[in-house]
Amino acid sequence: MKIVHKTKSGERRETLLKEYFITASLIALLKRVGEEAARTAPASQRERALARVRH
Repeated sequence: MKIVHKTKSGERRETLLKEYFITASLIALLKRVGEEAARTAPASQRERALARVRH
């Protein structure tokens, strides 16, 4: 399935929907790995390892 985007300059960009799912899956995987690494780290390391998230 293709998604067509039109840029401000009028160009058309086609992106496969598969690419969106792969990107979302990789982000979720990296988040999970980071959470598991933070969970298994010693308490003194956890406080320094966690970064604040801006919303």
